[in-house]
Amino acid sequence: MTRQTTEPLDVLSLSTGDRQIHELARSFRESFGIEMNPPYQRGRVWTLDQRIALVRSWLTGTPTGVVILNDRSANLMAKRDDNAPIYACIDGQQRLTTAYDWFDDLFAVPASWFPAEDVTATEATDDGAYVRWSGLSLVRQRHFKNRSHLTVAVAHVATVQEEAAVYLLVNGGGTPQTDADMSNAARIADR
Repeated sequence: MTRQTTEPLDVLSLSTGDRQIHELARSFRESFGIEMNPPYQRGRVWTLDQRIALVRSWLTGTPTGVVILNDRSANLMAKRDDNAPIYACIDGQQRLTTAYDWFDDLFAVPASWFPAEDVTATEATDDGAYVRWSGLSLVRQRHFKNRSHLTVAVAHVATVQEEAAVYLLVNGGGTPQTDADMSNAARIADR
């Protein structure tokens, strides 16, 4: 294997900024469209526990990594395909689909995470009372919408192959956390 290239590397010049999760999950998705399953993606793999943990991160203001989208609008204009999504999700599919599911009421989180006056409906679980998005007061929903963000980087690459190359750069450069690594951190967090 060689790492040599025939030309010097181009800078991708991704534009980065914070976006409200609600904007990405509702307006952004409905107005522009986001291709969530490009052929290089692994599909939806997060467990319910991982999705609940992400909502907790949003509630506590913990950074959750960068979502990388590709703006395909220049290519769409050339092809004149009005039904194609304008954006493709290069990285961050699990976080975006979790946002979709949260706002679409597809899962619940512990009601104890919210002030009691902001919870209007709960459901009983083995872990106590849980609440879905629709079970929060309008005040709490507005607060969540305004305070919960994802950092989004937007690329402008021309092909699916270039999107896949960005995906590989982002996801192939580190060493994945092992179960032992996560268990050790959980042990220390629970002290």
